[in-house]
Amino acid sequence: MIDVLASRSLATAVSARRETLRHLDCLTRQIAARAGRKAITVKTRSRARRRSGRRLYHQELVERLAFERWSELDTLTCRLVVQEQIIDALELHGHAPVLPLAG
Repeated sequence: MIDVLASRSLATAVSARRETLRHLDCLTRQIAARAGRKAITVKTRSRARRRSGRRLYHQELVERLAFERWSELDTLTCRLVVQEQIIDALELHGHAPVLPLAG
């Protein structure tokens, strides 16, 4: 017999994980796009830079912007880890009740 409550809980957990992944991907794209815009602005100000210098500068911008938003990135990553643990527990135990994991 299929436990409807467990399958509903699993579907909810998978949906929450999907939403968190989407949010994390959106944040990563925002950081990359902002770094790209800043790198282009710097390029137009200083045309003497070589191409490799621009790429290195772009990567430095990405790292700096990611560092500025590290708390948001860390929160999403931790949330994703907890959601993965919940999904694994639901898949492993099927209908067994799942307690919130500390961490």
